[in-house]
Amino acid sequence: MNTDLNKLQPYPFTKLRALLAQNTGPDTLAHIDLSVGEPKHPAPEQVKQALIESLSGLSQYPGTRGVEELRKTIAQWLLRRFSLNELPAADSQILPVNGTREALFAFAQTVVERTRNEAEQAPVVVIPNPFYQIYEGAAVLAGATPLYLPCQPASGQPDFDAVPASAWRDVQLLYVCSPHNPTGGVLDLEQLKRLVELAHRHDFVIAADECYSEIYPDDFAPPPGILAACRALGLDDFTRCLAFQSLSNRSSARTL
Repeated sequence: MNTDLNKLQPYPFTKLRALLAQNTGPDTLAHIDLSVGEPKHPAPEQVKQALIESLSGLSQYPGTRGVEELRKTIAQWLLRRFSLNELPAADSQILPVNGTREALFAFAQTVVERTRNEAEQAPVVVIPNPFYQIYEGAAVLAGATPLYLPCQPASGQPDFDAVPASAWRDVQLLYVCSPHNPTGGVLDLEQLKRLVELAHRHDFVIAADECYSEIYPDDFAPPPGILAACRALGLDDFTRCLAFQSLSNRSSARTL
């Protein structure tokens, strides 16, 4: 048995249920659900219809890289959404996955190199705090030491500039979440550019969890993303950066 499993913490909703069981609150007040972020709207009709029309293809295994038509459509959306300088390569820069959670976990197992750091220093994975539990589990099971950066009350995001240069030396992976879950804090373009520059300077990779990028007030401009930061820096190959998008929250299409 992998002994790193002993380092994992209980899932937050397990703790939340235990806390709620001790205090049910006044019967006169409606409960506010602070558990799983389920979509509040039904799946779009065109999505359900497309699934029905595609049932005949379910008898075939899809390719590892996903359907080419889907990858090309994603590339076109990214080009428009983040005003990229050129169309992302559908064959080498885009990969449909069976859930962003699984991809966020697997990515750490792929990029964290246990033996790279000197003096037997464990690799470090930087995580905003509070955080989506999968970041911590992915870091621990990749053999890394999580470095938790507390989110600031005013911004809802960590103060990355407060991290000394010596601490970045052992970092191999940085998880960022913008808009942040659960604070809602958004990193602006200059902050994202700064993180990309840090990644290149200190030889680490950024995993940008952008599952909530399409949820914002109607009178606000869409929040920037890590790909837009790369574009602004002239890094059109998006080196050291990977963005994770999702249909679950933006389109009420959970499980797709």
